[in-house]
Amino acid sequence: MEKFKLLRMSIFFIGFGIMILMGCQIDATESLYDPDAPEGSTPEINSVSPADGALAGVGEVTITGNNFSSNTDEVMVFFNSLKGHVLEASTTQLVVRAPNVFGDSIQIKIAIHKTELFSNIYIYKLRPAVDEIGNLMDDDVGFGIATDMTGNLYVSFSDKEIKKIMPSGETSTFVPNTTFLKANNMKMGPDNTIYAAVAAGRIKKIATIDADCKEGTFTSIPASPRDLDFDANGNIWVAADGDIYLVKPDKSKTKITSFPVLLRFLRVFNGYVYMGGKDETTEEAKIWRAEIHGEQLGDAEVVLDVAAAGWLEGSNIYCITFTGDGEMLLGTDHSPDAIFVYREVDGSHNLLYPGLIESTIYSMSWDEGNFLYVVRQFEGEDGNTSKILRLDMAQEGAPYFGRK
Repeated sequence: MEKFKLLRMSIFFIGFGIMILMGCQIDATESLYDPDAPEGSTPEINSVSPADGALAGVGEVTITGNNFSSNTDEVMVFFNSLKGHVLEASTTQLVVRAPNVFGDSIQIKIAIHKTELFSNIYIYKLRPAVDEIGNLMDDDVGFGIATDMTGNLYVSFSDKEIKKIMPSGETSTFVPNTTFLKANNMKMGPDNTIYAAVAAGRIKKIATIDADCKEGTFTSIPASPRDLDFDANGNIWVAADGDIYLVKPDKSKTKITSFPVLLRFLRVFNGYVYMGGKDETTEEAKIWRAEIHGEQLGDAEVVLDVAAAGWLEGSNIYCITFTGDGEMLLGTDHSPDAIFVYREVDGSHNLLYPGLIESTIYSMSWDEGNFLYVVRQFEGEDGNTSKILRLDMAQEGAPYFGRK
């Protein structure tokens, strides 16, 4: 009996000691729950716009409902498990930049500070603003890119191969062994024929690859072609070394004008030929435009002095294109974000889809809808490699005259 009493007392003191220790731990940790905090009404989501969905990572959505807060710091909006960035807030409406998560059944819910319960769940669609397309190998280095009327991509790689990438992402070899190492740039021309700017050693030409994968030579050029584009009359404007050539549908060619740089890119837009490049010795880098007058060009005017643009300091421009609204898109080696939007009218600029498009953007091609396809070159673990990115621009590109 005595031993039993001693055992009970031992258990009591041990238990008492544990309670003291636990009490010390509780006192040392501040409680997350404030019993004196006023309870707010549960937030409620009534609608989200745009109703048909938004772009993940960049799109702004407006959430309408009740019992929100006008203090953005007190509002948390979750898209599945990721928080969006609250830009504007009132008690009945929130403007939120969606996080980079996409799908057809994204669950949106809202938490308000000092309110116990989440809102109801609202099912919403977020589309990827940028996604990778095509099944490329680690040693694939892409250069020129062209898009046909149905959205198929054709990409020239540095191993004499042209691959075809369907909108579904299915990838196949279109031409396994071209006579040229790579195409600096390509454009889709009439009858689903690809026109390629090719320059290697003594080979300086515009090559063609027809729908049956047969390669030919459209015309040879004394200088090394880097880029080309069609105008409304079916003529091809070619940037070759520091010169601009006009190649007519009958294959005749004429040197039209010259520039004091190595031209890298060219685009026909709104009745003008835009071209640009850089002098590696003097570091002079500019984008010019010259109005098309039939088979001649007017005087060239500077659109952007690249070397003097502080926001492009140390960066090179590899390609340009235009949106349907007339904004110029610059594909660069700027890091960490590689595509800029530039407006000629006032010289303003901004990054396209910050945080989603890394360096370097070598070439770009619009489809017939809202997608812009780009070739991204970069240093991989085992050397140079590439990715093909599909950008949902939520608008069409500027008119393109080659596809017919």
